[in-house]
Amino acid sequence: MIKAIIIDDEQNCIDSLVFDIKKNCKEVEIIETCSSPKQGLIAIRKHKPELVFLDVQMPWMNGFEMLEVLEEINFVIIFTTAYDQFAARAFRLSAVDYLLKPVDTNDLKEAVRKAIEKITHRMGTGNIDNLLQNISKPEAKQRIAFAGREGFEFVEIGSILYAQAEGAYTHVFLKDKRKLVISKTLSDIEEMLPPEHFHRIHHSTLVNLEHVTHFFKTDGGYLMMDNGEKLVVSKSKKEGLLERLGLKNS
Repeated sequence: MIKAIIIDDEQNCIDSLVFDIKKNCKEVEIIETCSSPKQGLIAIRKHKPELVFLDVQMPWMNGFEMLEVLEEINFVIIFTTAYDQFAARAFRLSAVDYLLKPVDTNDLKEAVRKAIEKITHRMGTGNIDNLLQNISKPEAKQRIAFAGREGFEFVEIGSILYAQAEGAYTHVFLKDKRKLVISKTLSDIEEMLPPEHFHRIHHSTLVNLEHVTHFFKTDGGYLMMDNGEKLVVSKSKKEGLLERLGLKNS
């Protein structure tokens, strides 16, 4: 059995999650529930759980701040949160599991399955460390976790020049001239990255506007990146791009 703790300031959310876990996740044993971060810290130090369900939005101290207090994080975390676009993107960037309230049963089962896999294989907490760093950093300095065969590679968002789709995979091109092949669609990658900095210029190309140096109207329209590469702008994306670049009426 996996020893677990639930930390949430709303008792109805605790009751609902306990019920769902007992019904659908027989391999998880809830050893304590806590209604405040303070109680949660005490319970974590006392029980040394393998899994913690942690609410993000709590008064006085939120879930992220609670984790910062701990000397070490040697357990798997599944965050629970009402929809928060910033928090959700931070979770996706760092490859951290989270559940949106009200919790969906299938999402719960999948999150617990992945948590058990991490516990079984004794995976490190680098993704949690990355998440906590991302929360306090400006978006361009945040790091995205790209999954590989042997774990995760953390890449600074600002170092991404552009990404191009190739079937179910995406090629991500970096400032250091490396190319990463990611087993996610371009739409998945786009959802993880800040829209303030990234823009789709083609159905198969997503660019970091911070690295654009020129827009050329010739040959149907194309961009030049600061590494000298030229990227085609599709006809359907041209108007939106010009608006983003402040060139719509030029």
